[in-house]
Amino acid sequence: MSIVTDEVCENCEYEGLVEFVNKQGHYLLRCPQCDLYQKGFLDAGSSVHYGRETDTVYESNYHTHYAKRLPAKKMTAMIRLGAAARYMPQGARILDVGCSIGATLRSAVKLGWNPTGVDISQAAVDYCRKDGLDAYKVDGHQLPFEDGTFDLVTNWHVIEHIPYVMDAIAEWRRVLKPGGVLMLETPASNFYKAKKLGLAHLKFWPPDHVYTFNRNNLSSMLKKSGYEILPTRLTGGLTKLRPNMTLYAMAYRGYRETCRRFNLCKSFELTCRKPAA
Repeated sequence: MSIVTDEVCENCEYEGLVEFVNKQGHYLLRCPQCDLYQKGFLDAGSSVHYGRETDTVYESNYHTHYAKRLPAKKMTAMIRLGAAARYMPQGARILDVGCSIGATLRSAVKLGWNPTGVDISQAAVDYCRKDGLDAYKVDGHQLPFEDGTFDLVTNWHVIEHIPYVMDAIAEWRRVLKPGGVLMLETPASNFYKAKKLGLAHLKFWPPDHVYTFNRNNLSSMLKKSGYEILPTRLTGGLTKLRPNMTLYAMAYRGYRETCRRFNLCKSFELTCRKPAA
């Protein structure tokens, strides 16, 4: 039986969040009104705390696996960035939060942009730097950059790991230029398989996720922080891609849009903008 608490939702301010705990000791509170899974933490025996894995686990497993898939990751990054190309000036400055070993940074360079990456992993930062990429180790959500530095901030499967989401969203807004764009992707709580299996779908509820969103509640949180939600584009800057990648990009985006419409996709993308004035 689900336990109702007196906790208040961070998005819609509903009082009476429901406990959501699986066999891995992963604890979240779910809002019955807006379906935001929030305020996550782990039991004391876990090796992962507050959305951040220990350095040993994170660096030895995650980035090694990621490096093997770097060519495919760069293709995906190019498609994602192509969707933002219409909003970007020549030589745009971009920040990738959670840059890992730099798939997005490398693709941004090919587009003629000036990318910077931040990550909690020193190994990831070193990997980027050895290839001449601009990257920095950042332990928390506070960023070591001046106000209004970047034209684009990206984070792919990062926001669900951050303990203080509203603070992080505000920090990303701070470093964006007026009119700058934020793009992100995160797991979708309304994914049909997660809804069907619930707590039993352990792969969907990894222990280092302290939030799980859907498009509506995350859009609401972004709007509260002063962002304007932009349409998710099927096409975008396909002319920026090599001819042999254009067909792949169209198929990729078409597949993602179809999955989104029927809640068949495990994650969703959002694009928003800091107002120009």
